[in-house]
Amino acid sequence: MSLHDDNKALLAPLRRALRSGEGAAVRAALDAVFAPDAQIRLGHPHGQLEGPEALWEQVYAPLMEAMPDMERTEFIMMAGPRWGAGKSGNCVGLGGNIVGTLRAPWLGIPPTQRPAFFRYQEYLRIEAGRVVEMEGLWDIPQLMLQSGVWPMAPQLGVEWMCPGPADGQGVLTAPHDAALGDASVQAVWDMLHDLKHGTANDPERGLGGYWHRNAVWYGPTGLGTARGHAGIAELIFRQFREGLSDNTRHLDEGVFFGDGNLVAFTGWPSGTTLHTGDGFLGLAPTGKQITRRSLDFWRVEDGLVRECWVMVDMLDLYRQLGIDVLARMGRLSGGRLAA
Repeated sequence: MSLHDDNKALLAPLRRALRSGEGAAVRAALDAVFAPDAQIRLGHPHGQLEGPEALWEQVYAPLMEAMPDMERTEFIMMAGPRWGAGKSGNCVGLGGNIVGTLRAPWLGIPPTQRPAFFRYQEYLRIEAGRVVEMEGLWDIPQLMLQSGVWPMAPQLGVEWMCPGPADGQGVLTAPHDAALGDASVQAVWDMLHDLKHGTANDPERGLGGYWHRNAVWYGPTGLGTARGHAGIAELIFRQFREGLSDNTRHLDEGVFFGDGNLVAFTGWPSGTTLHTGDGFLGLAPTGKQITRRSLDFWRVEDGLVRECWVMVDMLDLYRQLGIDVLARMGRLSGGRLAA
């Protein structure tokens, strides 16, 4: 057993508690796993937090009040050392869905009294048996859509409940294979460096030779999901390349790690760009410089990307473009909050 296997085992009580939906168990597990001064970064509107108490009081307690039967399950659990020369840190990546019945408002999202779900993806850095750093993005817009108060531009990709890896090997329990993990990260690293050279006139740049012909790009709600080279290029990549310029990816500053065929990346921010065209999200260009927070997983198969789970802080992107999505949603919901 390696340190990375131990780190995955360390999170087992927290994973069980979050799956149980029992508030007392969740709070106790957070206290046991997180360092008291753990630095926690979440997407808008939660932002920067410190320690497990804040994570419970400001995030999980309100969610579990609104969704009393909340259950959180993973379709990805992986671990590994931060990849790259001169890099340090040991990481665990978690991704899955939060499901439950939305009984009361949460973040202004009106209740449906029906089963609902949204995706989460998280990166945790562990030192001496405690989580000392966490970055997490939750697909809050996914819940807005199900509540019938969609406040953003229509997405081009398909909307669905995101599945786990098609090979059934997302929650990794086999001993950590450092060599395979390194090879998987290298494949994704090479792909991303070619991808950044793509333009609106060449939307498939970065796909050929790196992605399987039937690869699936599972995007956040607001962008949606696409399949195959043409689908990914036309529904996803083209709008970035038509609407954004001076697009700089902060790959060296981000955190990459690999475990078997899985690769994780987190960047806070992962990129900086100018909003100069009308292709991005269907919005008129603002000329504003914006940053992008993302947390992604890839599955590599025979040296090619077969599946990619992308999470982008969509609420923060809109905020930077001058659109308060939560306020707009409140106006759309009218008097439904007490339903």
